[in-house]
Amino acid sequence: MSNDAFESREIDATRPSAARMYHYYLTGEAIFDVDRVFGERIFQIAPNTGVTAHHNREFLQRATKFLVGQGIRQFLDIGSGLPTAGNTHEVATTLEPTTRVVYVDSDLEAVTRAHEMLAEQNAHDRVAIIEADLRKPDAILDHADTRRLLDFDAPIGLLIVSVWPFIPDAESPLELMGRLRDALPSGSYVVMSHVTLSEAAPEVIEQAVNFRELYQQTSDPVTMRDRDGFTAFFDGFELVEPGIVYAPDWRPEGPVDEQDPGRPCNFAAVGYKK
Repeated sequence: MSNDAFESREIDATRPSAARMYHYYLTGEAIFDVDRVFGERIFQIAPNTGVTAHHNREFLQRATKFLVGQGIRQFLDIGSGLPTAGNTHEVATTLEPTTRVVYVDSDLEAVTRAHEMLAEQNAHDRVAIIEADLRKPDAILDHADTRRLLDFDAPIGLLIVSVWPFIPDAESPLELMGRLRDALPSGSYVVMSHVTLSEAAPEVIEQAVNFRELYQQTSDPVTMRDRDGFTAFFDGFELVEPGIVYAPDWRPEGPVDEQDPGRPCNFAAVGYKK
């Protein structure tokens, strides 16, 4: 990791963070006691949370495979979270060993663990993790490790998976997305997902409302958006088939359980920049 200046957040062990809670939903591992207590409360009021998190993770993995199949050999994964099984670089390099990946997260625990993982894998020559925030796209795009590993004259795969819910409208998320879009060269792809309430069953909506209220107690409150709100992030991109769908429905590798109550809780899509 280079020494580019960035005003980082210290680890706050008194409040759960989005990165640590997502890790807990996927793995059951609590980094701090507060994460375990908070996670147990979440599962009590919204028992589908773990399933929804896995839908989201599996979408990222399928989309990564798709992009590699389209010739993408470099990825910028913003809001990558704590490393767990099936990380972007592991999925991509299994298919194409020359793939380069830059991970970005503002959570210090996520960055520290990713550094440890990359050191164990001896992967720093092709993979980096930088501490930065989606709210400051120039700090990401101009970072020394970004410029070291990514060629902005060749197509890039931009991953922003389940991150926009933590950027409220007051912080101009569409303008932030526009800055990132404009930096991508032609032939690039963007992969995004977003938690939603707008098309879920009434009982799931009630659970999700309680979920959202609990997240107001964390360092990363949640903003829900409907289909139109999510679609707006793809301005300037052509949607890849099947377009805006629920995460489990995006090019599934097996049967989809249409009765799964967590299925309508995450929109997902991939866009292409001409």
